[in-house]
Amino acid sequence: MTIFRRYFFKEFFKFFIIVLVSFTAMSIVAEFFDKASEFYSEKPPVYLIVKYLLLQTPRVILYALPFASLFSILITIGMASKFRETTIIKASGASIKKLFSSFLILGVFITLISLALGETVVPEATRSAAYIRKVQILKQSPKITESKGSLWMKGLDGSLVRINGFVENDNRILKTSIFKFSPSFGLETRTEADEALWDHGVWTLKNVTVFDFKNNTSNKFETMVSTSLEEPKIFREEMKKPEEMNFRELYNYYSRLEKAGFRNLRYVIQLYEKLAYPSINFVMILFGISLALNTRWGGGMRAAGLGVVISVLYWLLYSVSISLGNTGFLQPWLAPWISPMVFGIAGSVMYWQIKE
Repeated sequence: MTIFRRYFFKEFFKFFIIVLVSFTAMSIVAEFFDKASEFYSEKPPVYLIVKYLLLQTPRVILYALPFASLFSILITIGMASKFRETTIIKASGASIKKLFSSFLILGVFITLISLALGETVVPEATRSAAYIRKVQILKQSPKITESKGSLWMKGLDGSLVRINGFVENDNRILKTSIFKFSPSFGLETRTEADEALWDHGVWTLKNVTVFDFKNNTSNKFETMVSTSLEEPKIFREEMKKPEEMNFRELYNYYSRLEKAGFRNLRYVIQLYEKLAYPSINFVMILFGISLALNTRWGGGMRAAGLGVVISVLYWLLYSVSISLGNTGFLQPWLAPWISPMVFGIAGSVMYWQIKE
């Protein structure tokens, strides 16, 4: 049994590496051609282009791992069935289910690697790639800096602006502070507002207190129009995207929004996605083993074709459940788990039906 297990593991990893490298290479080439117009117009050094593409690689690998797991197990077992290797194993009195159950442990191991990759390497690499593209290739200076949970930026009127967060779907800024300085860099006024709302092309501050240090006075206003803040699109472009944050960073940012009274379903769903997505690796191996050992079809192209069909069905269900979660039809915690649960249950049922 040990010899058989070692042999099939060797076959699995051979196909796993081929599929993973092929998928990653195709995605990186697609990314290059997608940004080709920017590269051509800006003519950056070749090393910057290479560095940008290499930094995209961890994210691509993270997304490719489940497909590599599925395709590899289907092809491995498919080839074994085609050449009657599984029949020989059964004839020798060995348990085919017990033999391939060791791949479930491998599925757990790949899941843990995927989780670690998504929490460490991928967010940092994605942030670095975004910085290289924007600052070093497109020559755009960053306008927003994040420090200790706050966002800092230079105002349109030369002031210094600090905000606690941006509510994307409402075009709303949380707790806002605007500091205006004299030509000699002395602080003249400090404006504090509970929030700012983008309406009819202007930012309207609410519950405002203006401290005038020059005249040593303070005044309160219910609302005030601000000329310091830029349009909302600057926040969408400059702020960290969810894929550039790990679970802790995204959770902290969402918590700030929630404490301010805003609940963004998309952020909640993406929080649970960071936990749900790595589990797909285990689910795909379980489903692949169960399906392959319960059907009589050859390996090679048939296995690859079946893998494509399963992947399409999985992502169709996954996309629909995420969309339903974003609209509030499904609970945010449930939406990312629908596909893993459906395929996991189906795989488990088929696994117990494997005939020895």
